[in-house]
Amino acid sequence: MKTNKSLAFMALISTPLFALALSSCGGGGGNSHTNTNDAVYVCVYDGGYGTEWIDQIAKDYEAATGIKVEWDADESLLDRIEDQLNNASDYDIYMSHDINWQAYAAQGLLANLDDLYASEVEGTGGQTFEERNLDLNLEYSRTQGEDGVEHYFKVNYTQGAGGIIYNIDMFEENGWSVPTTYNELVTLCQTIVDAEIEVGERQTLVPFAWSGSDRQYYWDYIVFEWWAQLAGLDKVNQVIQYLGPDSDGNLTKYENGYEMYNPDTYYKEFIDAYGLWYDLIAEHPEYSNSGAQGVNLASAQALFANGQAAMIPYAQWAKLEISNVTDTGELDFDIAFMNTPTAPNAVETTPVNYLVGYGDSMVVPANAQNLEGAKDFLRYLATYEACATFVEKADGPFLAFEYDNVNLDALTSADTYTASVAQRVTENTCFTLASMNPITVWNSNKVMPWINNEYYYASAMTGDASAAPEAVGDAMYNAARQGWAGWLRNAGL
Repeated sequence: MKTNKSLAFMALISTPLFALALSSCGGGGGNSHTNTNDAVYVCVYDGGYGTEWIDQIAKDYEAATGIKVEWDADESLLDRIEDQLNNASDYDIYMSHDINWQAYAAQGLLANLDDLYASEVEGTGGQTFEERNLDLNLEYSRTQGEDGVEHYFKVNYTQGAGGIIYNIDMFEENGWSVPTTYNELVTLCQTIVDAEIEVGERQTLVPFAWSGSDRQYYWDYIVFEWWAQLAGLDKVNQVIQYLGPDSDGNLTKYENGYEMYNPDTYYKEFIDAYGLWYDLIAEHPEYSNSGAQGVNLASAQALFANGQAAMIPYAQWAKLEISNVTDTGELDFDIAFMNTPTAPNAVETTPVNYLVGYGDSMVVPANAQNLEGAKDFLRYLATYEACATFVEKADGPFLAFEYDNVNLDALTSADTYTASVAQRVTENTCFTLASMNPITVWNSNKVMPWINNEYYYASAMTGDASAAPEAVGDAMYNAARQGWAGWLRNAGL
């Protein structure tokens, strides 16, 4: 039985695992090489997962097969990938968020991966590549190709976790219990503030460190889980189908799907979830680092790493990134994710996990010079050994494959952070907002949960009245009604 109870919720937003778009993959040796069938050439985003994992897995693959993997890493690829796909690609595999893979597949620019998915993965007892994928992956890896037939055209890259990370040592030293409910979280924040714990000259400990200037969306990972708790998983799933009510009240009509944004009915719980954040953080600036709305990520990381904040909103790449801001490259205290505290009046009370970063892509160009080698390396990534290596070398994150038979005992027993990621990914009820819904696919920067990807966390900290929950709910509903006809045209509906 699969322990990852992933639910196929819908809506293609790429949760911003990466802050920048990928310009030239050249970080590990440039893109001037001549591609041959003697090696597999991979371009991977140089971000929160680091590069130790690709370096180690490449070495392991060469040891197992005799085939070298040449990899490059950089921070941008998306502004040149289309030219690469249309002409001579420098790489056999691209790994990134926000690859417009459905459109590229429809144009015949991506390799058909049906045979990869049907093939067996070595060392798994005869499991196929398809069977090694999360159930949720399969829908989100297929689309219609140039031939008008649906095929597999991508491999999902990672599954993840996001939410509140806390300093375990600090909690234990002060006798603070990890909050399991929203009210307990509120009480904890006030307890920390009231304690006036000195952490530097004229500085006292704050509950949260966070970045409003370039990572305000890290709060989404908590708000999305409160939404799921308040609405229930079925209602979230219904909302993001974009089907409005017909004359009998049945949700069947794309024409008035904007009703899904109605803050009084279908979207009420999302606005309520944002309201929980607003009441906790915007209404209590003393619970955050000073001027959080204008603070950059490095500063927020340093505050947490230096013990000046007890908690930080983040995602599965947190340990690697935050450790890198220290002089030693390591934290001198243990950290872990807590389960997102249960919202008041929640209808879903079992722990949930929003799959941060889910939907990111690994694709093979149709013009790849080593097409079969690319498929074989992707198949190797699905082995138990490669899956474990990724978790180890990326400091906690998981590839988007089943981990039921992957032995992580040594890693989880040695590291509280990895154990907390594993718990959330493999034991909680996982959900995503990635989808193949045409409204989502062809309006990806406009739709759920935030219209036009407009976030309100930072502006709420300034007292901006337009960032208050009721105002946000009304604004998004009006924007959806006004833009709906265009969204339907974009989606071909």
